[in-house]
Amino acid sequence: MTRTGTGMMLVDRGFASTDAFTLAEQAEATGIMQREIIRLETLAETLFGAVSDPREWFDSVRAALRLGIERGALGVKTICAYRASLKLQPVDTDALGIAFSALQLRAERAQPLRLSGAALCHALLFEAAQECRELDVPLQVHCGFGDPDEDLAETSPLGLRPLFIDPSYRGLRIALLHCYPYHREAAYLCSVFPDVYMDLSLTIPFAGLEGGRAMREALGLCPTNKLLYASDASRYPEVFVVAATAHREALANALGELVDGGILNTAAAVDAGRQVLAENANRVYRLDSKRE
Repeated sequence: MTRTGTGMMLVDRGFASTDAFTLAEQAEATGIMQREIIRLETLAETLFGAVSDPREWFDSVRAALRLGIERGALGVKTICAYRASLKLQPVDTDALGIAFSALQLRAERAQPLRLSGAALCHALLFEAAQECRELDVPLQVHCGFGDPDEDLAETSPLGLRPLFIDPSYRGLRIALLHCYPYHREAAYLCSVFPDVYMDLSLTIPFAGLEGGRAMREALGLCPTNKLLYASDASRYPEVFVVAATAHREALANALGELVDGGILNTAAAVDAGRQVLAENANRVYRLDSKRE
């Protein structure tokens, strides 16, 4: 979950339980405008039973993404890191067909559907990236640590290189989420590719003292106009408060060290703090034009 610092909260509801607040209920409880980030894989699973081949499925997903953005969602999030690998590769047509048929069989048998495997997940991600570019909305990518069902060795953002260098994705804004322990790799990508951004959301506060170190290391390469604040908080209100407090402390300490080292002056450090805590999200998600 991303708090923009300007009266708007961006919410991924892809994992929400049946008793979770709706966006409207959460807005009433917090007094803050809520806008959705669409979780790609969850959406794709809901559409699988109504299609007969991969192309029809991709078209259905892209149409649903367009409708979601038209209704007010501000971006798309992929959890490909949980379902396959972030080492993106071109998808073989035969492999895609076999994987699609296997999942289709599960759907016909009314078995639980869980989208997984490189063939399906990578092909879907490439399609979604094209659609996000056309819709001019950011694509969020979970990178680095998370739950035990992901292979951490396969979650480095360096594997996303095809999205950064292929001209067909030029202009696509990509936000790398969490990133730890690959925050230095993420910072490097932010420094060399114009439309790549990052946050340290899950890293702070869950990594303890490592969160502060990660902030300092990220700012070693990541331009201050590329680092976003996010809490990744959900369910428990205390987590929102703890995450925000820990993030501000880590950011203040890191910027303070840069001032003490003569790398930034005080005015530049204050400006960097505003960028990270609010202004970057305003720009990346085009928030000034989306408030009602």
